[in-house]
Amino acid sequence: MADRVLTWYIAGVLSIKEAHTNVREEYVLDADYVPVGWRMRQKVAQAGDATIVDINDDGVSIFSLRPAINQGILDSEGVAFLSTLTVMEEGSVITLDIDQVSGTTPGSDLTVHLELDKA
Repeated sequence: MADRVLTWYIAGVLSIKEAHTNVREEYVLDADYVPVGWRMRQKVAQAGDATIVDINDDGVSIFSLRPAINQGILDSEGVAFLSTLTVMEEGSVITLDIDQVSGTTPGSDLTVHLELDKA
């Protein structure tokens, strides 16, 4: 089990207006952490393009391949992060971007979790 889990929840239908912006909470890390996993879940799946998110550490992505939920799928998870990322430092500001939502039929009620272990 992770030492800390950061959670973002976006209620309702995802909007193209929310894309490419920091959404919801900003977290400030209380210690040095190593990311160990991520999970995304929607209550209603989208049609068309994938829902793609990005998590940033002081404005810099922690992923080489951004997390996505593809058409008709409700959830996705992974353990891959940017290969040069070794530690997320105490005091870092962690934010969530929604980089893409479907222009056809967007998903809704999105939850994103970032799992961290103390460094």
